[in-house]
Amino acid sequence: MRDFEVMTVENFKSNVGVRPPLRIALISPPLNASGGIGRLMSYVLAQLDSQQVAVRHIDSRGRSSRPILSFFPMLRASLTLIALKATHRVDIVHINIAHRGSTVRKGAIAWLCYLMRIPTVLHLHSFEYEDFVRNLPPLFQRVIRKMFQRADHIIILGRIWENFLNEELGVSKRKVSILYNAAPGPPELVSRHSGLNEENVRLLFVGQLGVRKGVPELLQALSRIPRLPFAWSITMAGDGDIGGARQSALELGILDRVTFTGWLDSAQIRGLLESSDVLILPSHAEGFPMAIVEAFAYGVAVISSPVGAIAEIVLNNENGLLVSVGDVDGLEQAIKALCLDGPFRERLGLAGRRAWESHLNIANYANRLVEIWIDVAGQERASS
Repeated sequence: MRDFEVMTVENFKSNVGVRPPLRIALISPPLNASGGIGRLMSYVLAQLDSQQVAVRHIDSRGRSSRPILSFFPMLRASLTLIALKATHRVDIVHINIAHRGSTVRKGAIAWLCYLMRIPTVLHLHSFEYEDFVRNLPPLFQRVIRKMFQRADHIIILGRIWENFLNEELGVSKRKVSILYNAAPGPPELVSRHSGLNEENVRLLFVGQLGVRKGVPELLQALSRIPRLPFAWSITMAGDGDIGGARQSALELGILDRVTFTGWLDSAQIRGLLESSDVLILPSHAEGFPMAIVEAFAYGVAVISSPVGAIAEIVLNNENGLLVSVGDVDGLEQAIKALCLDGPFRERLGLAGRRAWESHLNIANYANRLVEIWIDVAGQERASS
């Protein structure tokens, strides 16, 4: 990596009178589509200072779930980048990348940027990228390795992926930054009752309904939770196999306590968080889920599995409860503990809020992202 003078956001702001804003092309899925990447990027765009950066969002996937149809948004994104480069209207391309089809689409765009000599930031979101790369033929592994090595900077969601990038992809640690996902939150928390015998403890699941998110185990655990001495209900917010989950809830005898909403936008999710007591996310695989970030922001107690980067932020019995993947008994006990003990539930929620304030606040995230872009721009100027 080239030596360059690090410029902070504050230094950059002092120069905005003589320096035009950095022009960023942001490559991601649709901002209002289901999935955490679009939601995160929409939060970032709402937070950025237009005096520092001028960001143009470019959809590289489209809304179709059929991979073949995503070719056309990728082609359109590539043509847009060519036009921006030809007219000198782009300084940096920020590429949000995951595994499978995302690597095909974003990899083509990353190589195009390399050929056009546009600096790139690769933002890796995948929860299973190591296995994805290791299972590819050697030729494709080399192509991916070169793509990451030639990127100007790489962002990952947690420390857990540092060794993979360094040892298997050959990326210098100096080119890697960890940015835990972030979200906005209310300036003050809504009050929640925390007595031992509440009328109803309001549970919440946010994500795609299916095996990967641990929905079968969650429904099994809930079927063991007694109706007394407390009542409980759960809202399952997300798309996926809603029909299968509803049938399972019916067979387990808990359908009357489960509400399926389908996919919800960010505003609707915030409304649910304001009225919920506990978020449950017993996933088998994750990067660093937005659902947990948003629950922390709203002071909602969290039960989760320690996968991906979750255990780097969610500390068991300190700001959340961690349950092993597939452990129905452990999940049952964790849900019972938070339903029965309102003060404990409230302590976890407040500790989660403090973690959000210090690590997961979208304002801090946006500032750090701008610093990375400024540094990359500084590298480019130094080499020109």
